[in-house]
This record gives sequence, C-alpha cells and structure tokens, in this order.
Amino acid sequence: MNTLRALAVACVAAWLGIMAFFSFVAAPGLFQAIDRQAAGEAVAALLPAYYRWGITLSALAVGALLVVAARRRDGRGRDLAAAALGGVMVALLAWTLGVTVPAAEDARRVRDDQRFAAAHRDAVRLNLVVMLCAAAFVALQTFTPAARRDG
Repeated sequence: MNTLRALAVACVAAWLGIMAFFSFVAAPGLFQAIDRQAAGEAVAALLPAYYRWGITLSALAVGALLVVAARRRDGRGRDLAAAALGGVMVALLAWTLGVTVPAAEDARRVRDDQRFAAAHRDAVRLNLVVMLCAAAFVALQTFTPAARRDG
C-alpha cells in the first residue's frame, strides 16, 4: 500500500474510531455520570469540533485517493469508489454540522422536546450512514484482492 493510500486509510480508520468512541462511550458516559441537562450541554459543546474533525479527516482521505487514482493508468476503480464514499461522508458530515446540529441546538435551547428528538434522530441516522461508509471505505482499501496485491 503506498503512502497516500495508507494516509487515506489511517484518516478514515481514525475517524471511525472517534465516531465509535464518542457515540458508544463518551456521550452515554456523560449522561450516566452527570445530570441530563449538563450532559446535553457538554455533548452540544463537543459536537462542532467532532464534526469538523470528521470533515477534515474524510476530506484528507478523499484528496489522497484522488491523487492515487490520478497517478494510476489502470485499476483506478477501487480508489475512485473509496473516494466517492469519502465524498459522501464529507457531504453528510457538513450537512449534519450546518443543518442538523443547529436545529437540535435551537430545539434544545427552547426546550422543544419533539423538535429536538426529531433532529437528534436525524443526526443519529446520518452518523450511522457515515459509519457504514467509513467501514466500507476501510474494507475496500484494505481487504479487497487488489488492495492486498498493491500492498
């Protein structure tokens, strides 16, 4: 695996780990350790940086794979497919940061539980799609026969 492909896989694998830790350990842990309102405020304070890191790591991966694909004469399909998955990740993360998180925060601030629940559900669904794209990205770049042959 060349250096740029390794960078792309490392970026997406790191983001996948960050997503899993935040979603399954950090956020639930906050809600268990402190009162609900304080936990909500803490998570809300962390989310912008969380999504910016996701966008940054995913965009780096996309850029690296586009360079790899541009340098190859043949066999670009796997790299372009993974770059497309990364592009979907960037778009979904940007949408979540720019639209879904502000909607949830507005609803939380005015204590509109129904609007908050809907925005939170949207954010969870988008996060799940990003996780699936990230897992597919890593699998495509790491475990396909072409990936093992290129390595």
